[in-house]
Amino acid sequence: MTGKRSIVLFWILLLIPTVILAAVGIWLLSHEQERLERRELTALTRQVRATADKIDLSIETVQNNLSSALVTLPETDLESRLLSWEAENPLIRNVFIYDQQLIYPQKSMAATAEERGFITRFEMFFSGQKEFVSTLPVAETAPAKSAIEGLYSLSRAPQTKSALSQRGGWIPWFSNNRLYVLGWVQKHPNEPVYGVELELMAVLSRLLPQFPPYEEQGAIVALLDGSGNYLIGSGPLPTDDSRRADVEVSLSTHLPHWTLVGYRGTNTFGGQNSFMPFALVLLGLLVATIVLGGAIITRFSVNRMKDARQKTSFVASVSHELKTPLTSIRMYAELLHSKRVKDPEKQQRYLDIIVSESGRLTRLINNILDFSRIEQGKKSYSITTFTLDDLLAGVLQTHAIRIRTAGFSVNTEGLPGDYQVNSDREALEQVLLNLIDNALKYATGGSLLKFIFKQNGSTCLLTVEDDGPGIPGAEQQRIFDRFYRIDTSLTAPQPGSGLGLSIARKMLRDLNGELSLEEKATSGAAFTMRIPTDGKD
Repeated sequence: MTGKRSIVLFWILLLIPTVILAAVGIWLLSHEQERLERRELTALTRQVRATADKIDLSIETVQNNLSSALVTLPETDLESRLLSWEAENPLIRNVFIYDQQLIYPQKSMAATAEERGFITRFEMFFSGQKEFVSTLPVAETAPAKSAIEGLYSLSRAPQTKSALSQRGGWIPWFSNNRLYVLGWVQKHPNEPVYGVELELMAVLSRLLPQFPPYEEQGAIVALLDGSGNYLIGSGPLPTDDSRRADVEVSLSTHLPHWTLVGYRGTNTFGGQNSFMPFALVLLGLLVATIVLGGAIITRFSVNRMKDARQKTSFVASVSHELKTPLTSIRMYAELLHSKRVKDPEKQQRYLDIIVSESGRLTRLINNILDFSRIEQGKKSYSITTFTLDDLLAGVLQTHAIRIRTAGFSVNTEGLPGDYQVNSDREALEQVLLNLIDNALKYATGGSLLKFIFKQNGSTCLLTVEDDGPGIPGAEQQRIFDRFYRIDTSLTAPQPGSGLGLSIARKMLRDLNGELSLEEKATSGAAFTMRIPTDGKD
């Protein structure tokens, strides 16, 4: 009971800290996951905003450079100069001149499809329904942000003093749900308005270097138009339509309704392959290792306690079994020594009992000594060649009186032959004595001991069989365990140490043989010794 309580207490002390460790580990992992996601989202937000600032600066630089060029464009032969500039500059999609009405391109069938599309897109300005307003003045540009002020001043074209009185600007315009950008200049009041339409695809190609480099399964930064269509970016957008962008930043007034979006990569902590499952697996392995270690320790402790109980029972049984023959020897020896027994027949019977109990005591001590040597690995064998049936005949002759006194008769079966084996004679004799003792003790009610010889190739088989009650089926798997006895009480009708069969099997296995319990159709038990005839398996 004490052992069971100790095991229960051990598991309580093991499982409570383990559960606490697992709970704290999961809590820490979840908070670490959140912390890493926040840190990653913050880094992605900074990256997207920095990219947005670079794009804004690039657009502003392009527009200011084109505006400065428009201002400095000579007024003589303006149309041809604009057309020549359009042909040379990939950033210009269309040019125009407007003075109360559209001078170029003309509204006629001679206009190209691109020119007709341009006229249609900006019809409201060219028909006078909407006025050109200085939304983004050429010279009086609003103060730049402090972070990009220096870059802006270096990148734009120099402004002349005469340009300070000019009117102009850039107009973002939507037509058919698409963005177009128109730049215009009017040098003096009542003079023509002229300008250019930006080629947004060429502008976008110049913006591509502003995006951060994209690594496989890395974060993605992309530019989307007002309809959410992908324009350019550092990598392909996620194919999952239900996934929303982690970061969205609008691109000021230069590209209204266009947004810069950022997606965390699939290999990051906030992506699809989160570290949380992996960390939970590691935590689970740690908990499983602790529990498994506890199970191993428990099993080891149970086995040790079982061995301790068996050894305690063994010591008690051996002490009892040693005391019994010693008591008998001493009692009958004292009777003979007192010379009060005058009857010769009684004297002889007392002497036979002393001899029998001495032999029993010798066999018990031999078993204990053999067990000790085997446990320490110091048991040595002397291999010789001899005849097994001669060995059996000698054993039966020596113990004939004991066998007959126990009420058993002996029967030997087998084909004629000498059954020569190559083994240790004393060890085989000890095995035979243990089997005979086992039969005489436990085959109560039996009357026959049968020894059956067989030859099977290079193996000689000797079966020791009795006609007693046999061995219960539930006990047959354990009878060869050391210290094991079916009845371990000190008041058991048949004393024993529980070593005989385990020693017999270990000796035969050391000699490349085997001892096994055979199944019998009738009552009784049968043990078969398998002994090599050549000393090998």
